[in-house]
Amino acid sequence: MTKRRSRTGNIIAGLAAFLAVCGFNLLYQIRSESTMLSNSVFCMAAFAAFLYLGIRFFAGEVDRRLAVISLAGGLLFSAMTCFGFSLNYTDTIWQPNVFPAVLCLTPFFGICTGFGLRTLAQGGCAEKRTLAGAEDSSRPAKLWKDFSARVSGLSGRKFYLLCFCVLFLSWIPVLLAAWPGIFSYDSGWQLAAFVDGDVTGHHPILHTALLGVTRMLGRALSGTGQAGNQTGALLYSLLQMLVMAALYARVCLYLRQRKAPGWLLVGSILFLGFHPANSLMALCATKDSIFTAVFAVFVVELLRMAEDREAFFASRKRQAVFCVTVFFLFAFRNNGFHTFLLCIPFLLFAFRRFWKKMLLLAVICLALYGIYNGPFYHMLGIEASDPREMCSVLMQSAARVYNLDNLGLTEEEKEAFLSIIDEEGMNSYLSRFADPVKAYFNGEKFAEDPWPFLKAWLSAGMRHKKIYIDSFLANTFGYWYPGNSIEDTDNGRDYFEYYCKDFREDVDVEMESKLPALSEFYRKIGNEASFQNVPVIAASFNLGAYTWLWIFACLLVLYRKSWKRALALVPFGAYFLTNLLGPVVKMRYHYPFIACAPLLFYLLWTMWKEAGSQRDGGSESMREDGTS
Repeated sequence: MTKRRSRTGNIIAGLAAFLAVCGFNLLYQIRSESTMLSNSVFCMAAFAAFLYLGIRFFAGEVDRRLAVISLAGGLLFSAMTCFGFSLNYTDTIWQPNVFPAVLCLTPFFGICTGFGLRTLAQGGCAEKRTLAGAEDSSRPAKLWKDFSARVSGLSGRKFYLLCFCVLFLSWIPVLLAAWPGIFSYDSGWQLAAFVDGDVTGHHPILHTALLGVTRMLGRALSGTGQAGNQTGALLYSLLQMLVMAALYARVCLYLRQRKAPGWLLVGSILFLGFHPANSLMALCATKDSIFTAVFAVFVVELLRMAEDREAFFASRKRQAVFCVTVFFLFAFRNNGFHTFLLCIPFLLFAFRRFWKKMLLLAVICLALYGIYNGPFYHMLGIEASDPREMCSVLMQSAARVYNLDNLGLTEEEKEAFLSIIDEEGMNSYLSRFADPVKAYFNGEKFAEDPWPFLKAWLSAGMRHKKIYIDSFLANTFGYWYPGNSIEDTDNGRDYFEYYCKDFREDVDVEMESKLPALSEFYRKIGNEASFQNVPVIAASFNLGAYTWLWIFACLLVLYRKSWKRALALVPFGAYFLTNLLGPVVKMRYHYPFIACAPLLFYLLWTMWKEAGSQRDGGSESMREDGTS
């Protein structure tokens, strides 16, 4: 590197560090507060840390591709940080300090992104890793080596059973703490619908049937009173634990088959088994739990397909497994269909050499969905889901402009809005929660003739663009802002509903903890978000942090042109888009991103490993040039 280039890099690093400090101060001025960075000592310490990172980044090679992708990533991360911060405290992104803060923080986030991309794209040195391992003769290293050797000696079936048992047993203490299970969210509504014979497509009927059948078995075993409900709840909890342990064990088996490093393999098992988010969801009687486990297996199937395309399309068994996996993706979450639908163009492009077979598989999957949602629903007398579930963005933006600028609406627009949403619903608008408005949304009338409402919505939106943008972002920013986005409510800081919700006496389940102290621990995590008091650890609970991990993986795929790995990232993006159209930000809705974090880390690791092999002249390079 020439001295001139080094000097230029240092100047850019210094400017980026200064702008970063200014950017963070601009953000906190939105709250009319100063930060520790306003103090000269902390300001200089932060500036020095940012400067050091920038100098380290520019000390290495920075090609045009890295610069462009890093800057684009930096702008995206900066915008999500600043927009999310402003929405969290002021409910709008149009504060005067927000966009200057975005510009100030973009170089800093760009440097951080570029540093990470280049580090992983350069790969590791196999020789150094080998020497480091040989020199480490400490007792922990020996124990780890012995443990790894024993695990490596297990057959695939034995390893799978080991993972299954570890996962299932790790959730037993949570079951005892929340005995007989966590029946919150919509489980009471589903059980009542099953008992009344009034099941609709609003919730997945397969999940509703599992809840109802286990309740019937419980009442057959323990009587028709509350004891029967409790036994039925226990049976459902055990069934869900078995299913999720079996599916997550498949994920762990895949990592082992692909020779993932020990830290990632063991870390994945511990994360899936013991992280409170996973432990609580394993015991929560919501459709999202089993759906997420199926989603993880779907991602694994895409990875297997991409790694050996010829073997997949030559095997009818593997194709059948793929179709079954996709069907259960539909069956346990209504937006599983939309997730797969958005994946189809990418599947056809990725497997264009086998496009006829891939198209046939897609048609088979869609046909299964059509039969399931059509003739099968009709045979059971089940009504389709209400169209209002897909209209959260429309109703929230209409209600927001109705409340914030009522005089700016024409009489025709008001009439069109109120013909679909009652005025009481309009007045109950909450920026982060669409259900109050949705409760007054006339879905049947909208389905019959949506055009007057849509016409009024479009015409009002042309004059209220900022309000519409705020409405959309305020209802979704918890998914992409890696900060404190959990609201204070009457029930506390609701991260996870750790209780059994009262719905109707004949279907209610009561939580009778066998381990009260552990139950209180989980209650504080779920209902009070107590993890926010623990720095660093709190990030593992933050929904936005997992979204950022996925975005970074996408940027690395783009930078390395590792298109084979890109296919596994598509379902995350498709599912994320469906979440953005939802009524509220909830951990359970974003749970697939959390549970699949080990697979995202695996993708990052395998690209790092391949880069090292390419650099060292290895023969087993899996990087593609896009011509296959």
